[in-house]
Amino acid sequence: MDLPNQSYEHYTTTTFFEDEQFIRHVLHPDEASVAHWGQVAAQYPAQRTAMEEARIWIQLLHGQRSYQPAVSSQQLWDKIAQDMEQHDRRERQVYRPLRIAARWISAAAAVLIFALLSREWSSLGEKQYATDYGKQEQVVLPDESVITLNGHSAIHYVRTWKSGKPRQIWLQGEAFFEVKHVALQNRLRQSDSFHVYVSDLALTVTGTKFNVRNRRGITEVSLLEGSLRIEKTGPGAFVKMLKPGDAYVYDSSRQLLTTMEGRQPQANRAWTNDELDADGYTLGDILHVLEDTYGYDITLTSPQLAQRTLSGTIPATSADDILFVIRKAFNLKINQKGKHLIISPNL
Repeated sequence: MDLPNQSYEHYTTTTFFEDEQFIRHVLHPDEASVAHWGQVAAQYPAQRTAMEEARIWIQLLHGQRSYQPAVSSQQLWDKIAQDMEQHDRRERQVYRPLRIAARWISAAAAVLIFALLSREWSSLGEKQYATDYGKQEQVVLPDESVITLNGHSAIHYVRTWKSGKPRQIWLQGEAFFEVKHVALQNRLRQSDSFHVYVSDLALTVTGTKFNVRNRRGITEVSLLEGSLRIEKTGPGAFVKMLKPGDAYVYDSSRQLLTTMEGRQPQANRAWTNDELDADGYTLGDILHVLEDTYGYDITLTSPQLAQRTLSGTIPATSADDILFVIRKAFNLKINQKGKHLIISPNL
């Protein structure tokens, strides 16, 4: 097989991904292709990261089944027709009478109604989900991907995902993602990628499972399956490719990405099973969970207690489960007045 003698100076991850010779090398390497692409990597060191990313995507997509909708084409058209009928009904029953009424009321009232209508119409373009403290919610996206929101968390996205465009989600708080694989084998289009925007990071995946936690200026990303790319642009820009089992922490105040020590990705999604994996957690970390996820305001009378550690898995069906465990494990006295907790040693 003759390999091309060309310049790769302007090749990007996508260009390598679409290169037939590179795809064949990744999937079926031989002595000639290994020598050729090794020479390319040596001659174009700036393209090594793009080559590695493209290699990961090719291996990830190879052999995966393409996404098949859970419903037939006829059912999809029936659903579209039903949505159109509901929209027309809303137009007849709500908006049209309001517009007629607006002609007859005072100018001030007309301005108010116009503002309310504008707000209603604008909300049609964006879908939002938010959870209260201590509550969880599972959201099924238009592509049948599933997001589980932890307490005091929110996502939003454009209501209608158009073909040819990436799938995009914005996150605040904590969520576990099960992203549907939609790419054709060895063909990555712009619309196949799934983007999660959290803090000042952009996470890019295809079909994968991962957990994201964004609290107090700290973002934790834990990958269980598939492949994930973390990217930050602007000051302190970087790109990091994650493989299953990787977990990273990003400090937005320092613009620093580091490996998460002492924690396994599987442990970071324990909350989806109503559990808290406390391995590597201090009492201070657990109190932050109670504040961030369950909405408590906590006063710790002895700050040195915050550094005490706990191991094992804590039931977390409710905040009361966590409070019971730390009370017994650390021999604490907990006075509660509504959402305010005063925690002190039980002397």
